[in-house]
Amino acid sequence: MTYAADRQDQYTAAGLPAAIADDAYVLPARITAGHHSRGPCFGDDMWDLRPFLPRTERHTRVDFTTLADQIAVTTVKEYLHSRLRRAVPVSHLSTQSTAPMKLTSLVGEFNALRFILATLASAGAPRLSEATQQHLDAVVAGCNDRPSWAKTLVRLIKHLAGHGPFLSLDRLQFHPWPGRTDSAIAAVTRAQENSTDRIPEHIAGPLIKAAVFYVETASRDILTARDEIAALRAAQANRGRRFMGRRGAKQALETFIAARRAAGRGLPALPVDKLHKCPGATISDGVVQAPGMKMIALLTGTGDLDHWRALFLRVGNELGYEQGGLDTVMSPWPDTGAAWRAGLGMTELREEIFYLRTACWIVIAYLSGMRDGEIRQLSRDCAFSEPGDDGPSANLAMTAAPATNSAAASTTTVTCWARKPNGSSWRSCTKPSPPC
Repeated sequence: MTYAADRQDQYTAAGLPAAIADDAYVLPARITAGHHSRGPCFGDDMWDLRPFLPRTERHTRVDFTTLADQIAVTTVKEYLHSRLRRAVPVSHLSTQSTAPMKLTSLVGEFNALRFILATLASAGAPRLSEATQQHLDAVVAGCNDRPSWAKTLVRLIKHLAGHGPFLSLDRLQFHPWPGRTDSAIAAVTRAQENSTDRIPEHIAGPLIKAAVFYVETASRDILTARDEIAALRAAQANRGRRFMGRRGAKQALETFIAARRAAGRGLPALPVDKLHKCPGATISDGVVQAPGMKMIALLTGTGDLDHWRALFLRVGNELGYEQGGLDTVMSPWPDTGAAWRAGLGMTELREEIFYLRTACWIVIAYLSGMRDGEIRQLSRDCAFSEPGDDGPSANLAMTAAPATNSAAASTTTVTCWARKPNGSSWRSCTKPSPPC
C-alpha cells in the first residue's frame, strides 16, 4: 500500500481532512488557464512555478527536500495548497479584502514558514502541535532588530492557525495573539512621512524624459530591428536547405563587401562584450576593431565564416568598422538631432529590448502610482479607453484572482488605473470583468 493510501485510511479513521492525492495539481485552474501545462503536482519534491510567474521574478521554485521530515513536508504542502485556494479570515479584524494568496507570494511564504519551523524546533517544539504561545513569542522576539520581517512572520503564523482545519498531520492548537494587530505584535511603528527618500528632480527629470523617449520613439527602432533580424534568420534558414558551397559563399561575401563599400559603411564590429574572443583587438571610439563574424554570417546568409576571417580583417582595415550592422536607421534624439544611439546588431538588440522593458516599467510606475507587483501583473493588450462625462479616459487593467468557493468564482475582477483627458490624477477602481 502506498504512503498516500496509508495516510487516507488514517485520516478517515481520525476524522481529519482528506489527504491530497500526490498526482493532484497544485495550482488552481484560474492560474494555469491559457498555459500549456497545469503545473506541478502535489507529490513533487520541487514545485517549479516558472511558467506561471512574471519573467522578472527571481525565485520561482519551492524545494521541499530542505524540510526536516515527511510530516513537515506534508504540512507545508497542505498549507500552501490551501492558501492558494481559500480566503480564510485570520481574526475579527480581517475585512472583505481577505483573498487567496497570490502565486507571486508562494516562494516567499515557503521560505518564511521554513524559518518558523526551524526556529520552533530549535526552541524545543519540533511540531506545530507542540508549540505554545511562549514559543511563538520567542520566534517574533528573535527578529526584533528587523520589525518588517517580524511582522511578516506574525502574519504567516496567524494564517497557519487559520488554515489549521485543512492540515492533516500537524497544526497549531490555538489561535495566537487574538485581538492584536500584526504591527502591534512586531512593534512596527509607521512614520508620518514616507521614509524612502524622494528621487531628486535633477535625476528624476532626465530619467523620465529618457524613459518616455524609449517608449514613444526608440521602441519603433528596436522593434523594426527585431523584425529585420527575424527576416534575415528566416532567409538564412531557407538558404541553409540548399548547399551553398564555397563558390556560392564567396560570391555572397563579395556582393556584401561591394555593397558596404558603395554605401560608405564599415563592417559590423565585434560586440564589446565579446572582445575576449579576439585577443589583440583594439577599441576606437567605443567600436571594436575586429569583424563580428556572426553578424556578417547573418547578413550574408552564409554559415560558419571562420575560413574567411583573414579576408574580413583585410576588408576591415580598408572600410573600417561600425557598431551593430543592421540597416535599421536610428531616430534622432530631440535635443541634438543626432541618432539616439549607434546601429544595432544581435547583441545590441538584446540589450535594448531589456532597456525598453525597463523604460516601460518606469513610465507606468511614475504616471500611475502602481506598485511593482501590480505592474508585473499587467498582461498584453491591457490598455484601453472608455467614454466618460468629459471625454475618453485612458486605462490600465490588472486582472485579479477570482473568488473561490462562492457564486462569484466564475467572474474575474480587474483593478483599473484611469486618467481623464483633462490631466487629472490617476485613480484606482475595481470592475467586475476585464474590459480587454
